[in-house]
Amino acid sequence: MCGCRSDPVVPPPPPDAWVSQESGIRAELWGVCFTDVNIGTAVGQNGTILRTTDGGANWVSQTSGTSAYLLGVWFTDANTGTAVGGTDTFFTILRTTDGGANWIIQVMKKDSRYLRSVCFTDANTGTIVGDQGIILRTTDGGAIWVEQNSGTTRNNLHGVWFTDANTGTIVGERGTILRTTDGGATWVNRGAIGGWNYDVHFTDANTGTVVGEHGVILRTTDGGATWILQTSGTFSSLYSVFFIAPEIGTAVGGRSILRTTDGGATWVRQPGSGGGLFGYHDVHFTDVNTGTVVGDGGTILRTTSGGQ
Repeated sequence: MCGCRSDPVVPPPPPDAWVSQESGIRAELWGVCFTDVNIGTAVGQNGTILRTTDGGANWVSQTSGTSAYLLGVWFTDANTGTAVGGTDTFFTILRTTDGGANWIIQVMKKDSRYLRSVCFTDANTGTIVGDQGIILRTTDGGAIWVEQNSGTTRNNLHGVWFTDANTGTIVGERGTILRTTDGGATWVNRGAIGGWNYDVHFTDANTGTVVGEHGVILRTTDGGATWILQTSGTFSSLYSVFFIAPEIGTAVGGRSILRTTDGGATWVRQPGSGGGLFGYHDVHFTDVNTGTVVGDGGTILRTTSGGQ
């Protein structure tokens, strides 16, 4: 009888669901947008704009021409994008039509209101929201921006999402949830709960999710006529939400990355990798598996497994 004994085989640990990418900076990153799995742009503090064409293996700094805080970015295709932000003395709208090789300042207005979020439904039609209830609308790619009446000058507006040129939702402070079905000619307040709402995402005209302070997640299936409070499992503020399919979404904030695969009936906290003590500000997915999170300290996290 053989008396040899071998040590038990220990399987290797699973790969990290979220992998830290090297941004090359330590500035705050506030917005991220990808047009496919490889091509994406991140924006942030001090006019920072970073671009990748290889899924984040390399991020290259672009010249923005501004030192403003850039808080939101949106690309309608690989070449055409808009970034928004501001300082304590002016707000800024930047536009590129060549993938960021050149960024043109469309608007730099002496105004203390920060512009915080931007959404386009095509290359020409877009909406920007920001402080003190400001809403700006363009139908010509930003050559002209027209201010719309939000009905409030008290509340800062943080997030905007349109499912088509006419149907959109804006969220902001003190439970603000604004809804339009006529391209912003009129906005109706359908606020539900009195906290600060930071972001919104709709998968169709009726089905949408709002996230905000203290881990609040709200869900509607009737175009915002009613909102249902969901259990997030966190008390940290949630700053961004993105649904890649009606049932599959991700919310981020603080140092939390939350995932749902059942339309928000349950949210599961995912382990982030490389985030350290830094908080997360924005998330974007291009398919159910491939997503990117950006945040403080130049943090960029990437998953190709849906964060699982």
